[in-house]
Amino acid sequence: MIPRTSDILWQDAQHQALFEILDLLAEPDSDNEVLQRLYEYTEIHFRLEEHYMVTLDYPDLETHRESHDRFREEIACLLEGGIDEPGFRTAVTIFLREWLQRHVFGVDKDLEAFILAADAK
Repeated sequence: MIPRTSDILWQDAQHQALFEILDLLAEPDSDNEVLQRLYEYTEIHFRLEEHYMVTLDYPDLETHRESHDRFREEIACLLEGGIDEPGFRTAVTIFLREWLQRHVFGVDKDLEAFILAADAK
C-alpha cells in the first residue's frame, strides 16, 4: 500500500487500487489475467481523469492524454506477449510501478492542483 497520493478522494482511491493491482502482478503465481485487470482498471481511471480535463478545459490536456496513451500501449503490448516468465514479470512490475509513481506524483499532481482550484469541481 502506498501513502495517500492526492487531496481528491476519487483520484486517491483509484491510484491506490492501481498500486494494489501492481502488487498482485508481482506475486509469483500472477498471470495475464492480472495484467488484463490492470489494463481495464487503468482505462477506467484514465477516462475519468480525461473527462475532468476536458470538462474543466485543462491546459495540459494533450500532453497528459499522450502520457496515458503511452501507458495504454505498453500494457497492450505486454498483454499480446504475455508475462509468463518470472524474471520478466518482475521487470514488468518494476517498470509499471515506477512509471505510475512518476505519473501520479508528477503530472497528476498538476492536474490535482488545477481541479482543486477550478470553480466547478
